[in-house]
Order: sequence, then structure tokens, then C-alpha cells
Amino acid sequence: MTQLRKDWITDGLIDFEYKKYVLLAYLKHVEKNFDQARLFPFLTELIDHYQDAKVLKDKKQSIQSKMPREISRLDLSKLEIIYKDLNESDETLKDIEEIVDYALPTMQKTLGKGKEIHEWVESELKIDPVGIIPMYKDEGYVMLEVGNSKLTDVFQYQIKKFIMFNEQMRGIYFRWIDRFSRGIGDTFEQLKLQLIRTYQVLPNPATFLIHGELPLPMEETLIPMSKKMVLKTVQQL
Repeated sequence: MTQLRKDWITDGLIDFEYKKYVLLAYLKHVEKNFDQARLFPFLTELIDHYQDAKVLKDKKQSIQSKMPREISRLDLSKLEIIYKDLNESDETLKDIEEIVDYALPTMQKTLGKGKEIHEWVESELKIDPVGIIPMYKDEGYVMLEVGNSKLTDVFQYQIKKFIMFNEQMRGIYFRWIDRFSRGIGDTFEQLKLQLIRTYQVLPNPATFLIHGELPLPMEETLIPMSKKMVLKTVQQL
């Protein structure tokens, strides 16, 4: 199973064994991608599913605490009134609770694996400025070169501001524009000059090189990680 519906816990047949099968099939697919260092969108989707399950658990506990209760018996030895929840016989709620209680630690285990690979990829990749970085850094170029390949993919990046939840956020966008084959003696500074001459968009564009010794999947890992690294670097400069 390659996808997990957002409402997978409550959608369709609510049966613990069935939902367990659905979840494990999905996590097997996610872990297979993690094993190939393919992080996105699998990691972010799994985080969303984990948070949704946690919200469902928290909401159930909140609702349950507000449900009316009736007196079950009196414990005179402890001078306590023992209550019985009026909803405790609801089998559907019990099944959902069982599913959520199983899903949370199971997803957390796969999340831990994904976060380890994320940290490993982050440690493998390096970012360096190419030439002088200008004052205006919200637009420019990113060069990607990993492994033993002498092929350099070039993206034009743009940082945009937007409002989310009444807070100003910053997002970064990549657009592939070129690929260079570096020969002996070719430098990244020379590639930057060639970009300036060819595209003439910015007279002195901010340009960054992201590189690493190991080859990584372009779409699923290298580009998303590069976006994070460029955005973080630009904010720090």
C-alpha cells in the first residue's frame, strides 16, 4: 500500500486486525523508500498521520472526560464513589481507541528511522557560496553536484513571503534551468559567470553550491533538502 488516507482510522470497516494490516502495509512502503534514502514526501506524510492519530486520541480523552457517568457502586472501605462511564459499552469507540493505541508507537518507530536518515543526509550535504554574496539574496542560483558525477544541475531559486495562521512565513521555490558538464579545470565561479551571461536576470545573483560525496535521489531527497539548506543559509547571512 503506497498511500494512507487521512481518515484511515475511521473510514470504512473499523476493525483492529484490518486497520493493523492497512497500517503495516503502508509503513512497509515508507520504510522501503527510507532504505533508498528517499525521504520526501514520505517523511512529511508520516508525520501528518502521526499527528492526526495523536489529535484523535487527545480528543477522545477530552470527550470521554465530559461524558455523563452513573454510580456503579460504593466502596465503603475507601469512602469512594465508583462511577461507570455511560459510553463504555460503545464498541466502535473501543475499536478506534485500540487502533490508535497501536498506531501511535508503531508509526513512531518508523518516524525514528526516517529522522535518522534525515539527519544523516543533512550531515552528508554541504553548502558553500559561489563568489561574492550580494545584499539581495531572495533570488539567485543553486548548483547541485553529488557523488562522483561531474554533472552540475542548476536551479533558479526564489524566496517568497506569505501569511499563514496570521504569521508571516517564508517559502522557497526552485526552477531547473540548466545542466553543465564540468571539465578539468572548470570552476563553479566560471559556471556562475556563464549563468550571468546566458540568462541576464540578475547582474550579481546570490549563488550557492550544494555538494556531497554520495549520490542521492534528486526529487525525493536532494531538492527538498537543498531548499531547506538555502533558506536557512540566506536567513543567517
